[in-house]
Amino acid sequence: MNLPGAAFRTGTVRSGEFTLDYAEAGPADAATVIVSLPGSAGLEKSTAKDRLAQRYRVVEINPPGWGSAPEVGRPMPQAEIGRILAEAATQLVDGPFFVIGTSMGGANALHLTAQLRDRVSGIVLEGSMAPASPADLRNPPPPPGDSPAGADESGDVAYPEPVIHPNKPWATKEYVARQMADRMRMFRWTEPDMLADTAIAAIDWNSTPILALLGDGDEILLPSVEDTIRAAIPSAEFRLIPGGMHDLQNTVPDEFVRLVEGFVSTTAGTPKNAGGQ
Repeated sequence: MNLPGAAFRTGTVRSGEFTLDYAEAGPADAATVIVSLPGSAGLEKSTAKDRLAQRYRVVEINPPGWGSAPEVGRPMPQAEIGRILAEAATQLVDGPFFVIGTSMGGANALHLTAQLRDRVSGIVLEGSMAPASPADLRNPPPPPGDSPAGADESGDVAYPEPVIHPNKPWATKEYVARQMADRMRMFRWTEPDMLADTAIAAIDWNSTPILALLGDGDEILLPSVEDTIRAAIPSAEFRLIPGGMHDLQNTVPDEFVRLVEGFVSTTAGTPKNAGGQ
């Protein structure tokens, strides 16, 4: 079985009080850099990132306490996570860069951009949990005082168990169970910031383009999230991808890469991209 991520190198970077894990691949002298912010399970290799790294430098940074990282042990809102990731990104990347925010990492991408408005050339939101509303969830959270089986420990967002997809043969039941355990652990200190309203208000959307992507088979979000995104960010471009699930990078990698490359190429050449990496 050929697993994705073989070309990625791992390392650590100090940001604030935390030592963060990261993985990177791609030409060191690439004209374009993509900073990838993972979903609630933390760092995850993907077929799409492998392909993007053939052309761009791709750096994925793990937030504090996500995935297999040590527990944080205190409340940590996503606004704080965005500041920590922004500091890490400035150490790992010179010049402007694009950001991909996956699932809960979408709010992190927005908060990072609010900190580095002059550095972020554009944002790709992949099945992003922000901006979104409870009405956009396939399994909305239970009402206060009611916690049916299957709700996550935070009581905020009930994540269904990920579906094992044929394009992800490595995602065995054991792999999925480990991811879910990491998610549930992280929810003890970080609640999903589904509005990300302070970040959205701080970003100059005239100069920061955004591409929002959602699979029509997403297990968590309904297509109605398009209306929520357009209301919060009127300039956003939204694409509903046939056959895509919540993990677009592995379930529909060809279309994901095509759309990201098109987004990057149409944005390149703006003042933020001058000079490149």
